[in-house]
This record gives sequence, structure tokens and C-alpha cells, in this order.
Amino acid sequence: MQTIALDKTRLARFYLELQELEEELAAGQAGVVITREIKNNLRLQGQPVLAQLQPKIAVESFRRVLLKVARALQKWQFDSEISDEEIAAVNELDDAAMKDLVETMITGDVKKKEAWAGKLGLKEDTFDFLSRNVSRLFLKSFAAEAAKQLELDKWNKGYCPVCGDSPAMARLTENKGKRKLQCSRCETQWDYPRLGCPFCGTTDTDRISFMRLEDNKKYRLYLCDECKSFLKTVDERENGETDLFCEDVATLDLDRLAVSEGYRRGKNRYYV
Repeated sequence: MQTIALDKTRLARFYLELQELEEELAAGQAGVVITREIKNNLRLQGQPVLAQLQPKIAVESFRRVLLKVARALQKWQFDSEISDEEIAAVNELDDAAMKDLVETMITGDVKKKEAWAGKLGLKEDTFDFLSRNVSRLFLKSFAAEAAKQLELDKWNKGYCPVCGDSPAMARLTENKGKRKLQCSRCETQWDYPRLGCPFCGTTDTDRISFMRLEDNKKYRLYLCDECKSFLKTVDERENGETDLFCEDVATLDLDRLAVSEGYRRGKNRYYV
């Protein structure tokens, strides 16, 4: 979720429009094989799966999805941020350029993303939002297949073991309040200690605090004064299991509250 997307209603409608694409691509990554070498590199060196193995994506399939997401973004979010001309420029890319764009968006390479934003005439925030949502559609099914083959209970880092991105939200489970983080891009979930910041790693309890809403005890806002990051959390002991992606959209007021207090969404991703 980027700072440019703060209108809850329009954002929800944007994601509803993408839901059909998500369902269409859900079975697109069957047959993902996580080798022993990939598992060892993950375990011993902390290399996420995506740093070693990328999903198989047909150029024309990616082009079609990218154009649909761009048009949905134009329709529901920022009509002035992405123009018909910029969408046409995407459609006119040849296969070689599109392959490079696929790799850029899927891996999240920061420098290449900045370069591509310039090539397409898009603001970096707009390109990043577009990139994250396009890659999410392809990575979610890839991550689901990969996660089945990983020992996620042994992963204790603050970034996603599959794609290397940072957590978007956390949940305290109904079973003893164990904390699980959810990746901001591929939606993989993994355990992480309750007393610790996943973004900077500090375990200093004097530097970590949380706010709990008086009118809705379902939500907590964890704050880290070491790195000035925040992490929205759902306490499922209050209301049962929830969909964290939907909760992220529904709790934009918590983002505003945290930002007004001088905090920001945490960033501690593994750059692939």
C-alpha cells in the first residue's frame, strides 16, 4: 500500500476490479519446484526464493495484465497521474523491452524501476504502485506453491522468505496470540517474535510500543522508535481469523494516525 493511495473507497473498488485477474492467474504457477539448493541458500544465507528462481510469465500475458491494471488505476485512483498516452506507450513496447519490464517489476529492482518510470513518463510513486500490484497478481500463486515446500516455521527474519519484501501487516493468532507477518507483495505469512521490530530488528522494549484503539480492540498499531516505523496488527483473539489484505485497505485511518505521529511504513526488504 503506497502513500499515494489513501482513498479507502476508491482503493477498494480498484482492488475489486483486479479480483477477476487474480482468480484467472491463481493456477498459473503450478509446478513450481523448490530445490534443495534453493532451500539451503534460504536457510544459510537468507536468500529469498525469488532471488534464485523467478516465475514463468509469458510476455503477452504480462502485457495484458499490466494494461488492465494501468487502466484500473487510471479509472479509480489518479486520473491525472497516468494518461492515455502513457498507457499507449506501455502497449507499444516490443517483446525485448517488455521482458525487461517483467523482470524489473517482478524482482523489484529499485534502480531499474526508477529508470523505467522515466522511460514511461510516470512519477516514481505511480510506477511503484502499478508495479507492486501487477507483480502481486503473478507472485501470489507462485508464492503459494513455493511456501508449501518451505519450512516457514524456521524462518525468523523480518522480510518475506519467498519474494524478499517487507511485511504489510501482522496478526496475533487465536492460538496463544502468536504473531504472524504478511508480505506486502506476495502475501506469504510467517512467524515472527512478538517482542521485536521486523524492520530494524531491535528487541529493546523501551523503543517499541503499541497503540490500541479504545473503540475497536481488534486493531493494534505497533510503533518502533529505533527506526520510526509502524506495523498495523489485527488481534484475532478479539474477532477471529481475518483477511489481512482486506484489513490493510480497511485500516487506512491507522496509516494516517501513524504518519501524523512521525512514523512511516517500515521498509526492510531483501533487494533481489
